[in-house]
Amino acid sequence: MELKFFRNRQRAGIDAAKDKGVYKGRQKRVNDDAICRLASEGVPKAQIARDLGVSRMTIYRALEKQKAEAKMNENS
Repeated sequence: MELKFFRNRQRAGIDAAKDKGVYKGRQKRVNDDAICRLASEGVPKAQIARDLGVSRMTIYRALEKQKAEAKMNENS
């Protein structure tokens, strides 16, 4: 029972911090634009990941995000 109250108070505190702009999460290690630029130059995704010191999944997410944004802009 007390655990539920604790989690509610914790969630309220996190929400309040987000409203103030304090609780933003972790900063990105690499710029998505750099990933997209290297990929457009034909550099293999695994090589981009090694060069930038991130996982391949990070590369795939950045490229998927860029593709979704391009599609959204195309439909606008």
